[in-house]
Amino acid sequence: MNSKIDQALPTTRRGFLQLGLMGTATLALGSTVATLTGCSSPLEQHSEYKFLQRTDREFFTALIPVVLNKSFPGELSYDDAMKRTLLALDDLIYTLQYHNRIQMRQLFDALAMAPIRVVAGAAWADWKEMRPKQVNDFLIGWRDSMIQPKRNGYVALSKLIGISWYSQPESFITTGYPGPPIKIPTPVANKTPNTSTNSNIMSAENS
Repeated sequence: MNSKIDQALPTTRRGFLQLGLMGTATLALGSTVATLTGCSSPLEQHSEYKFLQRTDREFFTALIPVVLNKSFPGELSYDDAMKRTLLALDDLIYTLQYHNRIQMRQLFDALAMAPIRVVAGAAWADWKEMRPKQVNDFLIGWRDSMIQPKRNGYVALSKLIGISWYSQPESFITTGYPGPPIKIPTPVANKTPNTSTNSNIMSAENS
């Protein structure tokens, strides 16, 4: 999908707070049902992820190739690119403020439930079973929705994925970014003692 993310929107943590992922009654209801029924799966023990649960990773695994389109996986293998992007996503979300993390947890839990997914504009199938076209249709539906929170959600998800992917050094070439500047140490000139000067000083002292 050629998703053109609005560059005018902020990409800082403050910007994510302003986006307000949750706002529709459907998603709020879904998150409540997920919590009450125990559908929100806990984070696995000894997991390398600090925030993303299994169903969250399946959700983003479906979205990442569609959002990034031809930029993904770049020079990396598909599995390596996906793993690194998911870990970067996990780190990024984990550093957001607590209130924003709660909103994201509610959103992810709601979209993990098939009935809520359908009402939200996605397919009934699990995210890991969806075809790219189904995922693309879901994203386009949110992007072009008359409902502001859906449009905000589209931008937030796209920005999260974009920032996580383009923070990988292997993706720099696709953006024309040469990478961080290399610090070259300043050469230190060799200071050799001036023997003639020293000799003159010693002669003057002796006389």
